[in-house]
Amino acid sequence: MTQGSFFEFREQLVKAGQKAPLKADDAQAITVKELTSRIEAALRTGVPANLTVRGEVSNFNHHRSSGHFYFTLKDASACIDCVMFRNDAARLKFTPADGLEVLATGSVKVYAQRGRYQLYVASIAPLGQGALELAFKQLKDRLESEGLFNTEAKKPLPAYPMRVALITGRETAALHDMLKVLARFPFVKVSLLPVLVQGEGAAAQICAAIRTVNRADSADILIVARGGGALEDLWAFNEEPVARAIAASNVPVITGIGHEVDVSIADLVADYHAHTPTEAAQVAMARWRNADDAVDALANRLRRALVQQASGAWQRLRAVAGHEMFRRPADMVDQRRLWLDDHQRRLVAALDDRARTARDMLNDAATQFAQNHPRHRVAMAIQQLAQSQVRMTRAIRSTVLVREQRLLAAGLHLRSVSPQATMARGYSITTREDGEVVRTASDLRAGQVIVTSFADGRVKSKVSERPAD
Repeated sequence: MTQGSFFEFREQLVKAGQKAPLKADDAQAITVKELTSRIEAALRTGVPANLTVRGEVSNFNHHRSSGHFYFTLKDASACIDCVMFRNDAARLKFTPADGLEVLATGSVKVYAQRGRYQLYVASIAPLGQGALELAFKQLKDRLESEGLFNTEAKKPLPAYPMRVALITGRETAALHDMLKVLARFPFVKVSLLPVLVQGEGAAAQICAAIRTVNRADSADILIVARGGGALEDLWAFNEEPVARAIAASNVPVITGIGHEVDVSIADLVADYHAHTPTEAAQVAMARWRNADDAVDALANRLRRALVQQASGAWQRLRAVAGHEMFRRPADMVDQRRLWLDDHQRRLVAALDDRARTARDMLNDAATQFAQNHPRHRVAMAIQQLAQSQVRMTRAIRSTVLVREQRLLAAGLHLRSVSPQATMARGYSITTREDGEVVRTASDLRAGQVIVTSFADGRVKSKVSERPAD
């Protein structure tokens, strides 16, 4: 089938549908599944099994539970839905984002459950730059926004480290260069943690080695290094787990990765970025290289300090020896005796003043206490209680009298309006046997028993005939 076979097949379906509408029992009717299968077969024969599509990423969604990528590729006049399964997505070095122009390679298939076709993407390559460069920029921007590159996050390097841990490849030029520098300081303990420095599994080994050093607390300083190479060779040091392991290390980390022009994510996170493995070892031993000169300088400073202290002590001793106390000690004793007598007189006078003041305060307190003695307050409280009792008794009697008068008046009023009083004046009340009051003659019927209540009794009677309306 040619390139346009799918669309020709579609036109044939349309024309067939226009000739005559299908009936409910038409033998030519096909199921939705059969139609979808024909469309999928047309796609397989009319579209290459593997093709590359250029477009702009839109509506990108990383499905966290499945790990799949869902997005749309679009250009100025068309778009197509795309899916990239987890296994293929895991191989990407960068993360696709909306607005990124890419080349997506995969195959077109029909998604029968939704009745639509979509591009199943196996690989993606960004246009205008390589995938590794884009991945490097994305990770750099993300870690920088988290503050992992800030100067405040860097740990100071120890001045005179006695234990140095090297994380690098075994039997490599980088290891040889560092050991050559460290050999000048035989008193420093050097431990090697050999790891892969490129290829699959390298990043995991580097992270494990960093954690091992921190867990064992076996080093004062840690050097992560390898020789130069292409960006692909150095990529293990651009992996996010390595960057976070370096940032989380309690042991200060120096990196010496690649040549002077190479800068990795690990270099940006490290506490010190050396341009080469040799420089990394030199930086770690910088203070030790000048230790002899530093000791001599400290010895000279100590010597000068001792001379100054001895000179000062000698001068103070001469001043003490020439003091008046050593020349006329009796005069000094007499002056101290006079000073003591004078202070004794002042103390006695001050104590007398304090005693007089205390006595006056005590007398005033006694007078106030006598005036405010509890028995005076008790007598006053008893008098107030008696007055309150008299006022309360009067108020109660007055209230009782008023309420008795109100009750008497209410009783008289109730007696005057009670039914018994009304019936005593010659009135009566007629009710049915069930007690309901008869209010009009029309409420009665012939043969009905009624009860008439008078002031002195009740009379039952029977209605002989219903009153006329």
